[in-house]
Amino acid sequence: MTIATTGEVVDLESVYLGDEVEKGLVPAQVSFIKESTVEINEELLTAGQCIRAVAAHLYEIKQNVKAGNWKAYLKSGALNCSERYAVDLVNAHEKWLGNYEVEDHLLAGLSARSLNALGGKGVTDKERQKVFDAVAKGESLSDAKVRSMTRGKARSRKVMPKTIDTRVKELNIKLDFALSRNKELVAENRKLRELVAKGNTIGESV
Repeated sequence: MTIATTGEVVDLESVYLGDEVEKGLVPAQVSFIKESTVEINEELLTAGQCIRAVAAHLYEIKQNVKAGNWKAYLKSGALNCSERYAVDLVNAHEKWLGNYEVEDHLLAGLSARSLNALGGKGVTDKERQKVFDAVAKGESLSDAKVRSMTRGKARSRKVMPKTIDTRVKELNIKLDFALSRNKELVAENRKLRELVAKGNTIGESV
């Protein structure tokens, strides 16, 4: 049995569900699931294509108006999406999406914020591919997870060892502070002793 989709005719026999899915189902149920699967995959593909197209259209508008007009457009309410969503998509197009080969259905598995993050400073094609491989495996990726996957160990901040001169300078500062504090404590202690002595004198005279 075959089913016609937007782009091609799909043979349902080629749709593999696995024994666990088909266990206990009648042929009509299996066919129904397979047909629905084909439709779902087609819709995901379309969703990804739409995301790519929206990003491209936004980029074209941005390139053909002044900065002030572009900002006003984003705030105008004319778009059926938030300003943040539009900015994330146009940034993604500018930074990487416009020239990157990736299957469209994988785009549908990420938010606009995550797509923007894939164009972050220093993000490599290898790191982007790692994200899309995870999406292809069915992993649910939050925006924070995507940022973590594209940050890379190489970007972790390295703590440079302090030089001897720096350590000596820091120790001298701490020593000066300790000596100053010690003088303050000695002076406070002296005043307390004087107050106690004065109190005792007054008591004796009474």
